[in-house]
Order: sequence, then structure tokens, then C-alpha cells
Amino acid sequence: MRVTQPVGIVQMTNIAIIKYRTNNNQKFEIACYKNKAINWRNGVEKDLSEVLQVYEIFTNATKGDIASGKELLVCFQTNDKDQIIKTILEKGDLQVGDKEREAQLEHYYRDIVKFIQEKCIHATSGRQLTQQSIEYAISKVQFVVKTDKPVKLQALQCIKKLKESFFIKRAPMKVSISFIDEQRDLVQLMLQQLDIKDIVQKNNKFIVIIDPQLFRTLSTKVNEKQFKSQLEVIEAAIKQQIDGIDNLAEVELEQRLEKLQISDSEESDDEQNQKQKQKGPKKNKQQKKQQQQQQQQMKKQVEEQELNQIKQIQQQQKKENAKDDMSKQFKCTQCYISFDTNQEFRQHYKTEWHLYNIKLKQSGKICLSYEEFLDYQIQQEMTK
Repeated sequence: MRVTQPVGIVQMTNIAIIKYRTNNNQKFEIACYKNKAINWRNGVEKDLSEVLQVYEIFTNATKGDIASGKELLVCFQTNDKDQIIKTILEKGDLQVGDKEREAQLEHYYRDIVKFIQEKCIHATSGRQLTQQSIEYAISKVQFVVKTDKPVKLQALQCIKKLKESFFIKRAPMKVSISFIDEQRDLVQLMLQQLDIKDIVQKNNKFIVIIDPQLFRTLSTKVNEKQFKSQLEVIEAAIKQQIDGIDNLAEVELEQRLEKLQISDSEESDDEQNQKQKQKGPKKNKQQKKQQQQQQQQMKKQVEEQELNQIKQIQQQQKKENAKDDMSKQFKCTQCYISFDTNQEFRQHYKTEWHLYNIKLKQSGKICLSYEEFLDYQIQQEMTK
């Protein structure tokens, strides 16, 4: 088979091979461009000619063995090449290099952090969480980011893990349900059945604050035939706009201590008295000692974490200061003034103020500021 290709393009180089194994344990491969194959899976690219480097289905792409029509018909039950290529693109294993994999993981990680920042709040204060605090929390939970799963699904899994050890929760949603006057009582009854309490009525609308998990069930019930109503999202995530944010390390400690207190308070007084009679005073003392030791250990861990965070902040500040110094690198040592651009710096060298300061410095005198130089000029004119 003759391969027609444009001048300057060498096929079968700089490619990503997607491998697909059928139920018959037969392997098929296609040769794609690395970035375009990822864009296809994300739904960005839709043109197959842009994705594929060679419009062929191979049994072995490195050797150039092309799959026959009979093999494709047996395995895929069709001869339509486009359809077969699409199934391989969607379900096949994509081989990517280390650098591309790292870039993908970084991209997915940033999207997950952004999703958590947008959709979550501090459990007690209701404030928005900072990016640094979320990244710190994810590192503590040891959540592993994967490129073969969608960002939203991974972010929701990450939030579940974070809830176990940090004071984080999903931000509530503000929703409006518009209805006809006749169906007002029906809609109100439906909201009461879903245990929604914060209901505010404005004309023919119910404005409700709900948990994001209830949104799907509420939307399905509103779209039922018996309800002639519409559901609209007013605010996707309600957050309190307060400056500053509690340290997540302290929050973690507070939560763990509260867990210990809750576990003690959950038991009734009668049960505690019975246990005390059974175990005796010695065991109670031992338990108290163990709890105190655990609390002390947790406090030490938190202090270490706080010190590490402070060090990180100091390092960032140093970097920012270094950037500021770089921006002010055009300095005049005679006039004690700095400039942002080289052009301004050169123009300053031609001014009378600068030339006069050079003369003063050569004669061993103190240089003048701009205001002092203006006064000097006025005096000179007066004497003339």
C-alpha cells in the first residue's frame, strides 16, 4: 500500500499508540497524536483526521501490520472504520510519556483543588477555604489523583475523605421554585417531606436553602407531571465573606478532640455508672491517662505542622520580595531613585538634576534630592 504524506511530515513518529483488547483476546492498535487523543476523550476535539496520524487499524502499529476486514468484522461485528476507531479511542489504553503524564496529573490536581474551593466551606464558620489549606489537607489525607477518571468524580471522592479528618463540608445551595397559586400547598408539602425547613416565599416563588445532595431528588420531583413548577439555581454555593481563615491544622485538632468528647457524652449517665461499677476506679484512671497522652501527642503534631506552614509562608514571602527587588533593579546611586524600565533610567541620566549631583559627588559634597534641586534652581534664577 502506498502511503501519501505531505513534505516535512514523517509519519509514525511523535505518536501515541492506543491499544485495545477485545473479548476474543485479540489486540488492535491505532496511531494518534498525543495531545489530540486526550482532547478527544475530554470532548474538545471531534475531528478524527486531526486525532489520527495514520487512518488505519493495526494489529501491531510498530511493525506496521494492518488488521484485515475479516478480523474487524469478527471482533467488532461491523466494517465501519470510523465506528471501530471511535470505540478504540474511547475504551483503549493510551500510552503517554512521563512528562505528559506529569502535566496531566498537575492539570487534574489543580481542577480538583479548584472544585473543592468552589463547592466546599469550613464546617463551623462557613468561610471559604484557601487553596493552600486545601492542598495541605489533600496531602495529609494522601489522596491519589488518577487521569483515567473524571475530575468531578475524583473531587467528590476527595471531599468524602477530607470530611473524615477535617472540618470541611459542601456549601449549601440557594434555589427558587416557581409555582401556580393552586399548587402552592402541594409544593410546600413536597418540601416538608424532603425535610427542607428554610423556606421563604416571594410572590409565586419559594426560595430555599438546600444541601447539594438533595438537588437531584428535588429536581426530579419538581419535573413530575403533577407539579407545574420550575426549579432555578440562584446561588450554587453559599459562603460567608469574612477575611481570614482558620488554620486547618487547628481545626483537625479541634475535630479530633470533639470526637473524643462526643464519644463520652453519647453514653448515658446510667450506662457510665454501670461501666464504672464493672471496671472499677483503676481502669477509669488508666483511660483518662491514655486520653491525656493522646491529646498531648496530637497537640505536638499540630505545633509541628504549624511551624512547617509558617516556614512555607516565609519562603513564599522571600520569593515575592526577590521579585520586587528584580523589578527595581534600575537604580541611580547618585539621586537615590529607582525606575521600572531601562528607557526611563537612560532618560534620567540626561537630566540637569543628575548631572548636577555627579558634580557634587566628585567634589565630595552630599547629593541633592529632586525637591532640593528645584529650590537650588529657583535661588539661581533669583540671583541672576
